[in-house]
Amino acid sequence: MSNDDIRAFYDRTMPEKLGDDYEHARWFADPLRKAGYDLTKGAIERHVTGDDSLEPVRILELGPGAGTWTKLLLARFPDAYFDLLDISEEMLARAKAALGAKEHIRYITSDVMQWTPEGKYDYFFSSRVLEYIDDKKGFCVKVFSALEPGGRGFLITKMPHYERERFLGRKTSQFHGGQIAPGALCDELRAAGFIDIDAYPVTTSIPLLHFAWLNLLFGKLFARFTLGPIGMFFAESYCVLFRKPLPAQIFKNTRSNLRN
Repeated sequence: MSNDDIRAFYDRTMPEKLGDDYEHARWFADPLRKAGYDLTKGAIERHVTGDDSLEPVRILELGPGAGTWTKLLLARFPDAYFDLLDISEEMLARAKAALGAKEHIRYITSDVMQWTPEGKYDYFFSSRVLEYIDDKKGFCVKVFSALEPGGRGFLITKMPHYERERFLGRKTSQFHGGQIAPGALCDELRAAGFIDIDAYPVTTSIPLLHFAWLNLLFGKLFARFTLGPIGMFFAESYCVLFRKPLPAQIFKNTRSNLRN
């Protein structure tokens, strides 16, 4: 799927489909969506806003949507500078309507792969955008170059269940064809130079059983552990945490790679 298709969906199709209140339609319209919201919020609180070691000065968020998760980041890091980057002008307009025009928030319309950052960031955050980016390797390199040494990142993306969906007789649309497995994503992040890479389940979905309470139960159970085979089977989305090494660590890793 091309960037033009993605931009057109969020600029035109999405407003027609979900109406003016995107956040409600996306996260609160029914119990299943609300369960997804609660589990996603829990993952962000556990790994980002609940991490007392984090005190970023500049934060880059890719794909803020209507600002749903930006609100959590702003509450936790009220003195940080935020750059919100999105390919869709419509989504940025909705984020701005929700968050307001503040001096420490910039709204940038661009394809991340064509964008040139002004300076470096201490923290990178993104939820449910990576699956729309074809060049996963280039994306990881881009994020690495945008972060300060020692800078950290957190992203949420969709778990690919293509074989399971085919077994159940479901077709995967072109719009959802860009999902990447956790192991492959961690390999790309590692190849880009990141260290301290960990993956955890975020939202869960029990095949053939559409019960919000069951999704919440399994989600809260698996959220305690890094992703394993069982967690991967039930996870609908997962998160990855990573860190850009300090110069001394980069030098050490380079020497180690040369020896190997």
